[in-house]
Amino acid sequence: MIDMCPRGSMVRAVSVAVALSLTGCSDSPPPVTAEKVLDVPGLQAVVNAVALSPDGSVVAVGDLDGDLVTREVPSGAERWKVRVHARGAARRIDGLVFSQDGSLLASTGHDARTVELWQVLTGRQAAVLDIRDSRAAAFHPTERTLVVGGAATVHVVDVDRGEIARTLANAHGGDGVYGVAFSSAGQVLATVSDQGSLKLWSWPALSLRASVSMSKSLEPMAPVSLALGRQGTRAAANGILGTVHIVDVAKEREERTFANTPEAPGHGMHAEMRRSLAFTQDGAWLFAPDLHDRGLRILHVASGKAYPVFRGDGPFYKAMSIAVPASMVALLRPGDDQGRGPYGLEVWRLTYRAP
Repeated sequence: MIDMCPRGSMVRAVSVAVALSLTGCSDSPPPVTAEKVLDVPGLQAVVNAVALSPDGSVVAVGDLDGDLVTREVPSGAERWKVRVHARGAARRIDGLVFSQDGSLLASTGHDARTVELWQVLTGRQAAVLDIRDSRAAAFHPTERTLVVGGAATVHVVDVDRGEIARTLANAHGGDGVYGVAFSSAGQVLATVSDQGSLKLWSWPALSLRASVSMSKSLEPMAPVSLALGRQGTRAAANGILGTVHIVDVAKEREERTFANTPEAPGHGMHAEMRRSLAFTQDGAWLFAPDLHDRGLRILHVASGKAYPVFRGDGPFYKAMSIAVPASMVALLRPGDDQGRGPYGLEVWRLTYRAP
């Protein structure tokens, strides 16, 4: 969940507006402003995945050639660059996620045979894990543990030892695990399958707490992002066409959906929005991609209303990552409306101002 609080301005910042003010109603949008703090244009490689460190000081970008680059925020200076090799052959990078302390970075690939762990400070490889077809990964908020959805299995990784500590095979009855997320309190793990089945597991026992099917309303392609509220009582998932599904976990039913109208050509352009959802502290609001994936919006769950937070200048964004503790968002934009390069990297800061 995002806890929005004022922070100091950063160099190279470009103020971009949000005029959201409280009017006294329970569903009034909170006063949120968005400020672009980093813009790196002219990236020639086909960038595919992005992640922000929890404190917002480092942004990582992976591309289809297997290059992984980290940069300082807000300067944009390159910290390190490595080529991801899976057993000797370079592979595409489809997902990136930082550990909660910002010391480790995990890289995943849809068709890869491995998941890699990297030391964020140096770029040295910390571990290579034999996990195939990984489409989802999440670090525990307080423990040195990584959970990866690989094919139909949930893998629990001890990151200090660099080993798989336990597995949960056929977590969704043989369906692929396409999303994983922890509640911020760390007591609940959520998983979602490629068929729209959402399951909540008690942590660390991994005993099933709840199961909800979104398959009737979820888009034909798999979910791409999953988020939990603080105590795991509310969940959100968005599909490859952008529709956001809100689930009341206690009642084990879908609570509400928010439509989207993707502007990108084809389905694949939206597949990397895997950290594009984040609840506010009270769970009443959800940050999500804007209509047409041109920016960020904030959704009021109870009323079903949506409010814009910011819109970028590009045709759309193909990847998004929200760093919850830092209240920051990183995005990758293509150079034209067909999704071609050169590409650009943007980082925005969200600020809450009390009325």
